[in-house]
Amino acid sequence: MNLANRDRNRAIVAIITSVTVMAVSLSLSIPLISLTMNKNGIGSDLIGVMGAMPSLAFLFFSPVVPHLTHKFGTGTVLWAALILCSGSIFALGLNDNLIFWFFLRLTMGIAMAALFLISETWINQVAEDSKRGRTVAIYVSFMTLGFALGPVLINIIGTEGNRPFFIAGGIIASASVMFLYSHGTFPKLSGQSHFSVFSFLKLAPMICAAALLVAIFDGSVLTLLPVYGVLSGMTEKTAVLMSSVLLAGNILLQFPIGWIADRIGHYKVILFCGVVGILGALFLPLLIAIPYLLWPMLVIWGGAVVGTYTIALVIMGRLFRGADLITANAAAGILWGAGGLIGPLVGGYAMKVYEPHGMPLFFALVCLLFVLLSVWQVYWKPMKSI
Repeated sequence: MNLANRDRNRAIVAIITSVTVMAVSLSLSIPLISLTMNKNGIGSDLIGVMGAMPSLAFLFFSPVVPHLTHKFGTGTVLWAALILCSGSIFALGLNDNLIFWFFLRLTMGIAMAALFLISETWINQVAEDSKRGRTVAIYVSFMTLGFALGPVLINIIGTEGNRPFFIAGGIIASASVMFLYSHGTFPKLSGQSHFSVFSFLKLAPMICAAALLVAIFDGSVLTLLPVYGVLSGMTEKTAVLMSSVLLAGNILLQFPIGWIADRIGHYKVILFCGVVGILGALFLPLLIAIPYLLWPMLVIWGGAVVGTYTIALVIMGRLFRGADLITANAAAGILWGAGGLIGPLVGGYAMKVYEPHGMPLFFALVCLLFVLLSVWQVYWKPMKSI
């Protein structure tokens, strides 16, 4: 995407700011929905099903996004998705009918799938090759920061009444300011892709595996880590803190990872991050009772695991352009949705079978499979640009 430096910087600021407020709004609305349903006497089984709606939306709607952008243009799809998402969140505060909420949760997920997939394509199109690792790393760091801020806001605005939903809807609607600020530098995705969403799984298994890995990490480790801590003898407050420290690693280490990858090579870094993912999962049961080693390990572990997806996005941006790039992101979106469903189910079952260490051992196995697949991709079947 040929842009003057001023337009490029303007677009990068717009993308990163808008994806941050999207993440804040999403991570604020999700617990709001769960807490409100619980206060209304809804069972945990239905709350769990409601929580699975975003993953289902990513799983089934991601393949449609490239077709929509090809037919209507990315700008039109972005604006439509933003209006749909903010409108759905506003509507949650108008009526607490359960069927209505399921419908709104699904439309939110569909809109978010379009917003995040196009945003990832957009940041890759405007990033310069020499700075791509750092640019994408800043994008991922701020997005993660947004996801971390949402639950914090609940303590400020509370959960009573419809006001929290109106605030959440207003937060994501504010992304429209950044869309206008970008001066229409939306990604150009004209033409037909050289591959389908599903054939990309075969073309670039390492990139797809990174999306699956981080989605499983979010769904199993981040979700179950407080429970794991309590079962290992921690107090509840200390156990919850582990998730915060893990998120801190996600936020703080992406830029160093991207910076190093720009200098020594992206494939070396993604393999190293995968190995650290294995070691972190294996060391967790050994260090759980040694705080001065546990906390720094969690920072490094969280940063490295998320770093695999950061570098996968960078590699994607270097190899693919235009319609190919949005198709590649859509394929990753499918895997993200699948991982969001697989992670909590298998991680929770593993913890039940081998209490409490089944969850980290399950994730160590997932990381090992990622590393083996990546080694095969890098050394035996390298990806090539199309």
